[in-house]
Amino acid sequence: MVVRVHPGPLHERPLAGLYLGEIPEPTRSPFVYANFLTSLDGRIAVRGEEGLTTVPPAIANDRDWRLYTELLMQADAVLTTGRHAAAIARGVQSDMVTLAHERYPDLRGYRRAQGLTPHPACVVVGSRLDLPAAALKAAHPGAVLAVTGLSDPVTERVARASGVELLVLGHAPITGQDLLSVLAARGLTRAYMVGGPRLFHALLADHAVHRLYMTTAARVLGGEPPDIETLVRGPLLKPPVDAVLRHLTLDTEGPFTQTFACYDLGAR
Repeated sequence: MVVRVHPGPLHERPLAGLYLGEIPEPTRSPFVYANFLTSLDGRIAVRGEEGLTTVPPAIANDRDWRLYTELLMQADAVLTTGRHAAAIARGVQSDMVTLAHERYPDLRGYRRAQGLTPHPACVVVGSRLDLPAAALKAAHPGAVLAVTGLSDPVTERVARASGVELLVLGHAPITGQDLLSVLAARGLTRAYMVGGPRLFHALLADHAVHRLYMTTAARVLGGEPPDIETLVRGPLLKPPVDAVLRHLTLDTEGPFTQTFACYDLGAR
């Protein structure tokens, strides 16, 4: 059980199902939503094996994972970075939908009931991409689309030979509006951004992300760059992006206290 704090009155409710049915079917442009797990001092990732960044082990927990999965089950597409895609290709990150079906029997028929494909498309974003395309395509059972600003003949040939759709925009950096256009052209109406503080910055700077889900673990981790990452990386946002709290839930039954917050970000 968890406690819904806002909007009031306070009341207990089950953790399972907290985020199901949250993501609307958009009527105009794609609906983009992001999700992060952060420590109290703002750490979302630490450097792990082979230089890859991972969720800090000190705050990773099954209760947050359940909510991550509920958001995933509602997505047409997962927006991610080349670095995260490389982790999927190397087996560091497993296929999330398959894992969800194994761990949460109540979610097995959810995507079908919502009229969604069995697996969301994987949309990999990067100004320049050096993808292990064949391994990524083998690791992800859904469609794979790589969106890059600049490319070269070798990258294009390898990607296409592996069954990865490659879209070269011809300019860098890639903007949030670029991504909205790409998603809309492919009918991907609900896009779940699962990683990358630079990608999150690009979306915020263009007012192209609609909602932020954030789990805050009541733990202070410390650490300094480049061994840690924070929520957003990039120039100052001018003006700042205002967030409006939709709901806030308190969890005291896990390994440590944490909150689950949902914010509207006022995308255009």
